[in-house]
Amino acid sequence: MPVVSDALSFSRTQAQTDINGLSNANGIIFANEALLDFRRRLVNAGVDAGTVEEFVQEGTVGTGIYTYPTNPSILFLKTIELNYADTTAEGYVKANQLDVANIPANKSTGWVRTNANASQPWFDDRGDRYEVFPTPTASHNVTSLITLFYFRKPTEYAAVGDNIAYPESLDYRILGWRIAASYLYSLDKTAQGDAFNLKYEERVKQLVATLSRGSQQPIQAIPIQLDGWEF
Repeated sequence: MPVVSDALSFSRTQAQTDINGLSNANGIIFANEALLDFRRRLVNAGVDAGTVEEFVQEGTVGTGIYTYPTNPSILFLKTIELNYADTTAEGYVKANQLDVANIPANKSTGWVRTNANASQPWFDDRGDRYEVFPTPTASHNVTSLITLFYFRKPTEYAAVGDNIAYPESLDYRILGWRIAASYLYSLDKTAQGDAFNLKYEERVKQLVATLSRGSQQPIQAIPIQLDGWEF
């Protein structure tokens, strides 16, 4: 498995410098910036790439607002499933996102908390926490009420010997191009930095195309159709 020092060696070679120019300390800072940027690109492209977590949250009667998990931390919410009826797997339904500033039929947030259909629940994403509708009552199931699917925030690098995890491990040079660009930007070499960042952008597109293979639609067979004019 590649480590951060591999990406730094690649960056130093491309930028024609050494550890005296691109130090380990600065390299780790640049590597973490590259790591988070690439993960955000995957989220924007809708690519799971092994970074999606499933988390079950207990509900509380009378409480509709809950905090997101912190271990691992959430980078971006994928979906929320709720089961107000029981704890069976088939009882979970996908919650639709609600804009509290644009509630249907001009209803109030308080009205939705009380009257939302538990069979067609809603949720409101608020950054570090979220609210589900309806607010659970004593008549609802609250055991394992909520299942979250979310893109997890990657663990940032602390040392050059840290492993580069999947999916960056497929091609650690994607980090190297971005690190080199950041290093050149730090020297006010904007044109050179832009050139290296362009290489990074190209590599992002290539990896996104590779990692999104599972989201492609299956090939559908098309039956032979004869119109009659062929004869």
